[in-house]
Amino acid sequence: MSNANLGWLFYKDYYKYKDKDEYKDIDYLNMDSPQNEIIIKEKVENIINQSITIEASEPLGNIHFKATTTYPGLLLGSGYNHQLSIKEELILGFDFDYTSGLPIIRGSSIKGVLKSAFKHWEYVSEISDLKSEVKVKELEKEIFDNGDIFFDATIISGGKILEDDYLAPHKNSKKIKDKNNNLIADELCNPTPLRFIKVAPNVTFRFDFLLSDGIISEGKKRKLFENILEDLGVGAKTNVGYGKFENFSIIKTEEEKQEDKLKLKKEKIDREKQRLEDIEEQKKIKAIKASDGINQLLSCKDMKEGMKILNSSFGKKPELTNDEKDIVKLFLKGHSLTNSQKKFFGKYNLDI
Repeated sequence: MSNANLGWLFYKDYYKYKDKDEYKDIDYLNMDSPQNEIIIKEKVENIINQSITIEASEPLGNIHFKATTTYPGLLLGSGYNHQLSIKEELILGFDFDYTSGLPIIRGSSIKGVLKSAFKHWEYVSEISDLKSEVKVKELEKEIFDNGDIFFDATIISGGKILEDDYLAPHKNSKKIKDKNNNLIADELCNPTPLRFIKVAPNVTFRFDFLLSDGIISEGKKRKLFENILEDLGVGAKTNVGYGKFENFSIIKTEEEKQEDKLKLKKEKIDREKQRLEDIEEQKKIKAIKASDGINQLLSCKDMKEGMKILNSSFGKKPELTNDEKDIVKLFLKGHSLTNSQKKFFGKYNLDI
């Protein structure tokens, strides 16, 4: 929560002033009154100099990430009416959450920015690893028509979050000569500074979504959304740099962190269980192979063939049971071994 409700200051208190402990309206009958200019200037300064304390709120949905505004800042709700024709006034409207009074990025605006990126399927294809226009269109339908939910993005960093800025249109009343000696309007003549407020740079917002796995996983959807928001920005005047974000990072609730820990623990147990099962399976395969080899050796008379059977059945580091050793000894009975054959059978620990 803020120390003062910025939305109330901007849309309610802004139009009144306090005189002798009594709130009175701005003098609408005399808009050029110097008193009006003083009142508005004080109110604007009060709004932009508020230092905000944020109360932690529980994220909505199942996917959350934070991102920080960059220079020159973020414009929200600039199309709302907020003009009195008083010098130093704030000429543009602004979008504040009704309850907290803090600047807010509506979920509908976030959804609109994300959806606009899908007009360019090659761009979405590049950042999502989908290789065809058909797949991108399927993903678009899945995200925007089949249940993924976009919540409002809220501020999670405190301190001074608003700043003022200026537009400077020119009246072009002065004429100058161009290179052909023709009179043209002087584009830099008579600038008229017009004041407005913006979310300052280095303010952090939390973005919340309820996403599901589909053509791509919910995690890849999150990364896709981050890339689009980083590239396109949010709010007004993004074409001149407003509304851009940086330092995107995942946020996990305590409950989600505990779920992740349990998931990792289960995965570790499952991996160990699978490892032991694989060992047992290998033992069974090895035992079957050894048994088949011993059975073949019982009917084998040729030394070279017998050595080949043993090598294939027990490998380079054989481990024979006593019964298997007895059968190998039986096979060797009656054979005169060369030095190389003695070396070969020596690894079977036959005591020959």
